[in-house]
Amino acid sequence: MPIHDNLRRLVDLAAPLWAGEEEIVWTYFQSPERTNETDLLWLKRQCFKEIWGSGIGDKKKGLFQGPVAYLDGVFPKIDRGVDRHTVLDVIDDLRSEFYHYCLFADIYDYISGTRLDPQQLTGWEGDDTLARLRYDCKEQRGQLGHFASRFTEGGYCSMFVAGMRLAGTGELNDRIAKACEQVYNDEIGHMHLGFVGLAQQTLSDEEWDEVADMVRTILIQRLHMRNEQFGYPLSDARLKAIQVGDIEPRPFDYAGLE
Repeated sequence: MPIHDNLRRLVDLAAPLWAGEEEIVWTYFQSPERTNETDLLWLKRQCFKEIWGSGIGDKKKGLFQGPVAYLDGVFPKIDRGVDRHTVLDVIDDLRSEFYHYCLFADIYDYISGTRLDPQQLTGWEGDDTLARLRYDCKEQRGQLGHFASRFTEGGYCSMFVAGMRLAGTGELNDRIAKACEQVYNDEIGHMHLGFVGLAQQTLSDEEWDEVADMVRTILIQRLHMRNEQFGYPLSDARLKAIQVGDIEPRPFDYAGLE
């Protein structure tokens, strides 16, 4: 079926903000102030996101403990009310997210010469705000909040696109680029599934407007989250300029959505 005009409007709204997230990460990677210590900080924070999910997944247990608790409880119900493929999807998602954690944790270990302890991972203000915002959207606005949260999940892989650009510029950068490429390959298809699901919804113009408002609010907070994660490589003035569209939007691949 043809792409709904409202979905295209949502992509047009998001694309400059996705580009802004890529600019933040790429600016950091090119900064003369980048050091092993600053790399360890963003890596540790990314590992936290891969375990807890920033508003994606179980609110109290996150992306690791939430699925583990579900699987522990669902075993007696497999094919006795719960389809085996539903359980398999949860297992696949758990493995994928923990694999991403391992990719970045391994780079942390490579730089530090130590072993990252997941029990010592902590969040940061911008990420905490993003998680609360997403949970509030889902709890207060129901299905529309879920649509907005799903649409903004991963920021269209903008961070990983930036990381992939490091390939061929040194051993550490090659490790980062390879990890980002592997996460990108896992996540971009997952995101497109979310977009397909949204494209198939029958929403009123008012409901699309509500989703659009939530998407913009969440993506703006993603900019602040990511800028803080990487040590503020962009100024407040540049962030504001991005928010009003002073940036080339990220191209969007509509293949598979029609």
